[in-house]
Amino acid sequence: MIAQSIIVLSGLGLAFGVFLAFASKKFHVEHDPKIDEVLNVLPGANCGACGYAGCQAYAEAVVMNKDVPVDLCVPGQKAVADKVAQILGRTASEKKLQLVAQLKCNGSKELTTNKFNYDGIKTCKAAALVQGGPKSCSYGCIGFGDCVKACKFDALKMGPNGLPIVDKEKCVACGACVKACPKGLFKLVPKDKHVHVLCSSKDKAAVVIKACKVGCTGCKLCEKNCPADAIHVNDNLAEIDYTKCTECGKCVEVCPRKIIVDERKSTENTAAKKA
Repeated sequence: MIAQSIIVLSGLGLAFGVFLAFASKKFHVEHDPKIDEVLNVLPGANCGACGYAGCQAYAEAVVMNKDVPVDLCVPGQKAVADKVAQILGRTASEKKLQLVAQLKCNGSKELTTNKFNYDGIKTCKAAALVQGGPKSCSYGCIGFGDCVKACKFDALKMGPNGLPIVDKEKCVACGACVKACPKGLFKLVPKDKHVHVLCSSKDKAAVVIKACKVGCTGCKLCEKNCPADAIHVNDNLAEIDYTKCTECGKCVEVCPRKIIVDERKSTENTAAKKA
């Protein structure tokens, strides 16, 4: 009886072994070595800015599908695109417009008011669930640094005024901060542009004035004085068309709330104070 059981089990084991060997050959998927080559030149940030789940997923896609562009790696920019193109024997496109993250809020803790004291979980996402957050401005930065935690390139830090600061030399425009901010305060803007509107409020002037000392009131002085027709007020908020903006600085000069800034002048002023 025992001998028969052993024979039966041995036979079943042999049968399964033969079946698995056949299946492994039948359904074997060849691993293209170029996937590893591409993966080795990618930065390994797994930021998802390319539109894929991570570097591995993008490497597989760009190798297996010729319709997938070689220049989707945002952190790697043109240098990585050229390497991927060389590995795959393809041609990289011309250099893309370089972008950086820009915070569209200047409502620091000194310049804004709160509608209540928040004692909950110290994340912007959690705080935003409670009446839109503690700040009186429903569009303003909450200041718990979800964006800083999301950035994998050390391009963000919280400033002493309660607002995040972008290091534009380290920023690779991966968009992680854009996704992390529950208020949608980060925008990706051209790196070579320096004039920005630091506000996202679409409230009417009376509401804005009560909530923030530097919020846009939609007065349209910037729009009326722009010689390039590059700035317009929509839904009570000034917005710059970077394709038209010549950075003449006229909007910066006439803005009564000082929410339109020229970063070049800000840098100059900081350097002068240090000197």
